[in-house]
Amino acid sequence: MEENVVLTMLPYATLQEAETAIGRSLTCAETLWFNYTANKSDYALYCHAIPLLFLPSILVPLFYVLIELIFPIASYKIQPKIKISLYDNFKCYLVVTRTFVLIVAPTLLISYPSIKMIGIRTSLPLPSLTEIIAQLTIYFIIEDYTSYWLHRGFHIKWVYENIHKVHHEYTAPTGFTSQHAHWLETLAFGIPGYLGPAIVPGHMITFLLWLFLRHTESVEIHSGYDLPWSLKKYIPFYGGAKFHDYHHYVGGQSQSNFAPIFTYCDYIYGTDKGYKYHKRLQQQHQQLKDGLKSDAKQIGGSYASAASIKSE
Repeated sequence: MEENVVLTMLPYATLQEAETAIGRSLTCAETLWFNYTANKSDYALYCHAIPLLFLPSILVPLFYVLIELIFPIASYKIQPKIKISLYDNFKCYLVVTRTFVLIVAPTLLISYPSIKMIGIRTSLPLPSLTEIIAQLTIYFIIEDYTSYWLHRGFHIKWVYENIHKVHHEYTAPTGFTSQHAHWLETLAFGIPGYLGPAIVPGHMITFLLWLFLRHTESVEIHSGYDLPWSLKKYIPFYGGAKFHDYHHYVGGQSQSNFAPIFTYCDYIYGTDKGYKYHKRLQQQHQQLKDGLKSDAKQIGGSYASAASIKSE
């Protein structure tokens, strides 16, 4: 039985057979993939999704915890007055780990038939870099649009109070809060992530890379830091941590910034007005501060001039 599964996954016994079937020599990446998957079933390859989801959900947030506790960088902190203690981070970590072990991992283990049904392949040839980038772009767009509407639904009063409120426990989010949610919400928001691969199925490598990148991006927008390498600096319509942080800052009353990745949905449907107003107030406040500093310098300069004249 296992042998049939393996043969279905990789119908070539040797590298030479694979090259003959494809009609060309294998690339270095394809050779590595052939050697790595030769004795693994499709199901075993799909199960790689578990560590690829666990790593960004559990390990990547530690980077932001270290920044918060050991190397505080106030200039990049979005809500600098709020400090998340080590205890609160650990408590959040325990909740996320429990949800992963009891909900996420088992769901992944039993969802393999759906992956076969939508046509995720594991065979050679591997997709080109252009194909991978194109499919990932489509996945991000589909995920963003569907999650936008799902998120708006979770802000309906009853749904928020009974389910989504758990995710909003932290008004100043940290990396761990990206997966800090009610188990029903965890399951519900897993659906948009599968829609892209279902509509535009690709290779298992693309699928696994998609899961890893999406969860890493989710940690980044919940990090509480607007760091210099944020994609917001390079993609104009990317929301980033600052965009999503405002949604948590407002809390249960928030009717703004629902999209998890980009900003176009909130712009089109008018759910970014509160955020724009907030930004205008911040800019006016900053201009006022800069003006006061400038006036203080000028006054200081006048005093200095008067003192120098007096000394003369």
